[in-house]
Amino acid sequence: MLAIVLGVLLHAIWAAGKFLPKTPRYQHTMEIFDGQMCVFGGKSVSTTVNIDDFLLDYRCVDITKTVEQAHPKWKLQNSASQFAMPPLAQHTTVYDRVNHVIVPFGGQSPNGFSKAINLAVYCSMFQAWGASNVLDRDIRRYVHTSVLQEKTGDMIIFGGASDPTTADGQDLNAGNGERWFDVNRLVLDDARHNAYNTSSNATLGSILKDDGQGTPDVIRGVIHHSSVLLNDTLMVVLGGDVYVNGSAVMQPFDLLHIYNVDTMKWHAQKCTGDIPPLRCAFSASQHERHIYMFGGVNVNDWSTFFNDLYELDTQTWTWRKMPTPNAPAPRYAHQMKTLGNYLIVTHGFIYYKDGKNGGDEDIYFYDLQKETFVTRYSPSGISKRELDIEWRVQRTSATDAVSAVCLLLVVLIALIAVFYLLSMLFSRSRPRPRRQSRGEGILSFVESYTETLRPSTYHARASQDTTMFATETKLAGLNARSHSMSEGTTTIIENEQQTNALRESKRHARILDEDAATPYVSRKLTLSAHIPTYSSRKNSAHQTVHFTPSIQSEDIIELNTLSSHSDDDSLDGIKSPLAVTN
Repeated sequence: MLAIVLGVLLHAIWAAGKFLPKTPRYQHTMEIFDGQMCVFGGKSVSTTVNIDDFLLDYRCVDITKTVEQAHPKWKLQNSASQFAMPPLAQHTTVYDRVNHVIVPFGGQSPNGFSKAINLAVYCSMFQAWGASNVLDRDIRRYVHTSVLQEKTGDMIIFGGASDPTTADGQDLNAGNGERWFDVNRLVLDDARHNAYNTSSNATLGSILKDDGQGTPDVIRGVIHHSSVLLNDTLMVVLGGDVYVNGSAVMQPFDLLHIYNVDTMKWHAQKCTGDIPPLRCAFSASQHERHIYMFGGVNVNDWSTFFNDLYELDTQTWTWRKMPTPNAPAPRYAHQMKTLGNYLIVTHGFIYYKDGKNGGDEDIYFYDLQKETFVTRYSPSGISKRELDIEWRVQRTSATDAVSAVCLLLVVLIALIAVFYLLSMLFSRSRPRPRRQSRGEGILSFVESYTETLRPSTYHARASQDTTMFATETKLAGLNARSHSMSEGTTTIIENEQQTNALRESKRHARILDEDAATPYVSRKLTLSAHIPTYSSRKNSAHQTVHFTPSIQSEDIIELNTLSSHSDDDSLDGIKSPLAVTN
């Protein structure tokens, strides 16, 4: 159990500390939510629509901490529902901070993919993908724009084109596909929509076509444009291109078209100042009263890339070209968001130094106060609402204490588990002791017994006179004799097999006394090949009993020679192991 807990803990620590390498990317989307800047979808270097061309990951950078431009700490937004993440490129996404969901719409899909029944959404609270209750009933398109009106919860979709790569299979105009003219509304929150539009009774996922003033002819079917929603009401459409007589016509920046989401009416707005050159596939973002535009490409040749930055004052409608020291390489199909006093630019399609082209792997930060690209981002001075962390539970001293206790318990469990695993590994690595034979076991047991007879003050003295009593058993000839007494008659039975068994099982005993004056202590010694037993009549003497594993013929001494060393009755306690008395 401890091993399982340790494994889960180590995996969590490893996953939490693992950062992803940088990946080239373009035609993706970017959202800021829950204190993170996340990118989703897109391609790496290819311009085809095979499944291997799409990037199937959703990665984020923690923007509540300092971020180094050269080494952003990308982490994968991984979950068990990742299989529900759709492979998309040239799509759009909106973030509904009320319901904490990111809703992608449209985009190109890999060959062989069919249109889904329900829109797939990402829930930022549970960090999981899933199919929503919103039916994907609007015509799928790409190179379009979408913005979210927060007060109604409606996604406002405008422009774009459809072809077989959008999973609808529509290719009405052989070369260009089908282009879309009108503004559509996708109801993402019917409660908010009906509360604001009291005369409406829309349901979740409804597609509402605005029945107001039609789209101006000059921007009907526009693609590769950008849209920004001012004051949650005015959708400003910038740039893009339309097809006229089979060729792309890019829209100028001195005349912008603005759509009032509430009144469903269009109007044109003239602009002055440093008018940007014609371009498409750029990125635009709003900060307070200003709109910022960066990058883009000339679609007439698809080889002229831009890396300039422009600012539009929406009160005076004046353009200003901003200084761009340390600007990144020219690009298009990138993304840009405003966060505090920073513009965050992610990835894009660029030319490499070797002349090839593909996605850029880096992100960039432009400081609006210093008016320069910087190598480090700092969250200092950015509000919780902009970071989208105001809904988080506020930390107090009590929550900090609970968190500290929980962390301490986790560390303690981890240490116990580590100690348990190491002890198991160490015990297995040590060699096991060799199993003793039966004879070795008997000898070891007898030696341990004799050591208990030695007092703690015992010291061997080489000069001390000792008296040795040797009790040995005489084996006469090759045949052992077993004596049986029956009615005064002694019968000798010759049995060579019994003799060999007895010779292997018997042991020789010597008893050494420290002091010759000490009376001899007799013992009954009964030895066999199985379990030896011992008994003693006196424990005051200091003796050591040694046993030899075998009996040599030259060591045989007659038992009666012991009578010269002690009294006759002192030998009563010693019995020959071969003496069998019936």
